[in-house]
Amino acid sequence: MKTFVRSAVRIAEVLTFAAALPSAVSGAYLGLLTGLARPKRPLVGDRSVRFAVVIPAHNEAFGIAETVRSVLALDYPETLRKVIVIADNCTDNTAQVAKDAGAEVIERFDAKRKSKGFALSDGFPDVLADRWVDAIVVVDADTVVQENLLSCFAAHFAAGAKVVQADYAVANPDHGWRTELLDVAFTCFHEVRSLGRETLGVSSGLRGNGMGFTRFALERVPHDAASLVEDLEYGIALANAGIRVVYAHDTKVWAEMPNNDAAAESQRRRWEEGRTLIRRQHGRALARSAIRHRDRVRADLAADVLLPPLTTVLKRSVVVWLAASTLAVVRKRLVWAMIPAGMSLAGIGFHVLTGWKRSSAGGRVIKGVPGYLRWKAGLTSRPVTADNAWVRTKRNAEIALDEQAEAGELPWQPS
Repeated sequence: MKTFVRSAVRIAEVLTFAAALPSAVSGAYLGLLTGLARPKRPLVGDRSVRFAVVIPAHNEAFGIAETVRSVLALDYPETLRKVIVIADNCTDNTAQVAKDAGAEVIERFDAKRKSKGFALSDGFPDVLADRWVDAIVVVDADTVVQENLLSCFAAHFAAGAKVVQADYAVANPDHGWRTELLDVAFTCFHEVRSLGRETLGVSSGLRGNGMGFTRFALERVPHDAASLVEDLEYGIALANAGIRVVYAHDTKVWAEMPNNDAAAESQRRRWEEGRTLIRRQHGRALARSAIRHRDRVRADLAADVLLPPLTTVLKRSVVVWLAASTLAVVRKRLVWAMIPAGMSLAGIGFHVLTGWKRSSAGGRVIKGVPGYLRWKAGLTSRPVTADNAWVRTKRNAEIALDEQAEAGELPWQPS
């Protein structure tokens, strides 16, 4: 009996060690990017690039004017920029509001192809048909941009970049525990990892908002991405064509994140589902391509695609650490699985603490961590779908008006 127990414990030790290895690789990867996250000196230079700032919008009449005004206020020569709103399958007056705010408008109606990806795939050729345009910048319809956005992009293009991604940040981190934690998450995902990748000379990846493309990039790799995460999908196509995305840490775009439970859940589920689908469709192929071509850009992108959500890696690491610790008590000695599990936890901790330090979140954000982890765990456990249609997230101001109307606190009902 004792021999059987000893054999079972040894087998459990081997299995625990094997289970710890994937998390250790993930933690080491995050730790490496975090350690290399050092900002470069901002670029200055050319201001002759002719930009079209494209804003894809679906039923955004409530806030599109603010975004258009933010873009029109950029510190870049007015004669070298234009603002174009793609009003995609709108059932409200988004197009008219955008025109009144000073934007050109392309209205698009297609009952079968309804998504941001389709709007860009159809809209880009129309914009590029005007040979005046040298580059296109994509800004979401709920976004405020930093004044130097186009100046910064022009400098990067002059330095040789073909595609540029601005830092993408949370506009309302002080609206509650969820947006505070999202501020930390965005800082980790968009800033810390992107800075590390810039140091490595690989692609920072596209984030869907604050993206800049030269005519060369769009003509060499026509936009044909319409999944839930069309930015990630198109970034893979660019990498396969040998074009890396340069991270511009010296300029930002800010978008409002929902603080309402239902709106936040809908948005996060779409992001998680989209990345899961891309992981299944492209992850292994990217890894094989990276090995075959010895391409570090594709290798890093494969690592990014294959990396599970941070909360999933953390959960697995904790479970393995507890299992290894239990075995260590039984064996009365160090269990090897504790080493990779500890490496994973150390890498994750270093990454998250760095993101927290760089974000605007304060100490009170810690109170929301347990609820956030429970919420994220519930999201990632739900089935994955392939529905890529526009699902517009209501803005916080709209939600507040709806709640007031339902409570009878308004003399009118918002549309």
